[in-house]
Amino acid sequence: MKKFLKTFLIVILLIVSETFADSDSKFVDVLNIKIHYKDFGTGDITFLLIHGFGTGTFSFDPIMDDLSKYGRVVALDLPGFGLSERPSNNIGGINPYSRSGQVEVLRAFIEKLDLNNIILVGHSMGGSIAFIYASKYPERIKAVILEAPAVFNEGSDTLLLKFLRTKVGKFLFPLLVKPLTYSLEKLIYKAYYDKTIITEELKKKYKRALLVKDWEKGLYYLITASNYVNYDELIQNYHIKTLIIIGSKDEIVPKEKVLSFASKLKEVEIIEIDNCGHIPHEEKLKEFLDSIIYFCQYKL
Repeated sequence: MKKFLKTFLIVILLIVSETFADSDSKFVDVLNIKIHYKDFGTGDITFLLIHGFGTGTFSFDPIMDDLSKYGRVVALDLPGFGLSERPSNNIGGINPYSRSGQVEVLRAFIEKLDLNNIILVGHSMGGSIAFIYASKYPERIKAVILEAPAVFNEGSDTLLLKFLRTKVGKFLFPLLVKPLTYSLEKLIYKAYYDKTIITEELKKKYKRALLVKDWEKGLYYLITASNYVNYDELIQNYHIKTLIIIGSKDEIVPKEKVLSFASKLKEVEIIEIDNCGHIPHEEKLKEFLDSIIYFCQYKL
């Protein structure tokens, strides 16, 4: 009987993502996808926060209140992440899990909320999305802040990725999910220079998305989506003031690749935070906020 009740409870929890929503969570329909987001403060400027791979709006919780003293702050979960819906990989001809599709979801989200005068803040994968969006749709953007941005291509597809894209690979994917979730925990440890930050509560926040309905489907679509971006082509017409923030001890995004990318931009500031890993906005919150405020007050 106990086993039945436990199974029944888990099924109930998986029904809707709102089950795990915070008191300040909001949901909006974007391209027929239910998107989870948070919205703090008011002002002429809107800080729009875009998370990295494997995270979500929860990652920005420590900075949203402080940042809202300087303007409106909005953060969203992209499809396949956090508490947003895991739709199919074809929504009106758009794959919302691919890099280009994520940009289109962001575009529709911005239009839905009618956001303007935006300072676009993108972390890691979110940095790539922020840069692509600003390159294609600069009209609403005031400035761009790239935090440990993954603004480079990973190279050729691995044999595993090619296999997963086959029908057999898709069928067997559920058997591979458990090892992949173990990899997530290893990545969490790799992301922080100061390991004492990694509490059981923090790990629970990262793993909460694994309880959202259809999370396995979303993870499959994310892993097998096309993420190739011609950054050099986009840079040619990019004229937006940009701040790049990196951690001196980042083990996930190579510093030399970020600096190579930055050297091609026309108006860019670079700030390196000492003794910091891949997530400055969590690990070095004060230094991260100070960098943003300095940039906004003296460089814009």
